[in-house]
Amino acid sequence: MSNDALGPMETMSLADQAYQRLRAAVREGSLRPGEKITERDLAARLGVSPTPVREALRQLVHEKVVERVGTRALRIADHSAAARSEIVEAEVRLSALMARLAARHATDAQLGELAEVLERADVLVSQIERELAEQGTQADVTGRLAAVHRLLRHFHHQVEASVGNPVLEGLLEQARAFSDEERLDLTVKLAPERAEAFRRRYREHRGLLDALLDRDEDRAEQLAAHHHREALVQLSGS
Repeated sequence: MSNDALGPMETMSLADQAYQRLRAAVREGSLRPGEKITERDLAARLGVSPTPVREALRQLVHEKVVERVGTRALRIADHSAAARSEIVEAEVRLSALMARLAARHATDAQLGELAEVLERADVLVSQIERELAEQGTQADVTGRLAAVHRLLRHFHHQVEASVGNPVLEGLLEQARAFSDEERLDLTVKLAPERAEAFRRRYREHRGLLDALLDRDEDRAEQLAAHHHREALVQLSGS
């Protein structure tokens, strides 16, 4: 891993910068699956003290991007296809349960906030569709696509928060197959070649909201299970 691969560190807190640069190095292959790493070596390459690197690694361990193999030993995670599949299954089941409980517990105000999030996303999607229709492959919609993705992740996080069960929220956070940053990277990368699939995934959010508004626990659970499974399989490249 070269210093250039990590890039300059100019803004945000040092811990946030270290996290972003390390994640980019993993994504770009400068840090390879199975590679052993140390706080001291990474700190030297980033040009910072070990403290922010330690904080960044703590987050990466939580996200399963890095794994501990001893008291001080760390390595870049190398998940097998089977292990990834099991992680996906755990996230799907927990997400479906959270949707069921959201249909039961979400307040009218919380459901209204979910509707507002989708309305904001609809505006951006309409702008994207218009630019693609007018400019074709010349249109650069990356920024708006990223904004839509963040709104949809916010939508799902708000569904989970409406349950009001911190224990389940914590379990789901630990079970996620991809962090929000990974999801964003993969979405931007895959969207152009799988545009129709992403449009279908987008429309499913409205169906889930309708089920929540109807307080239909069974339908909310079924729709969420299908939505999350399809999305995760797509992001996994299956």
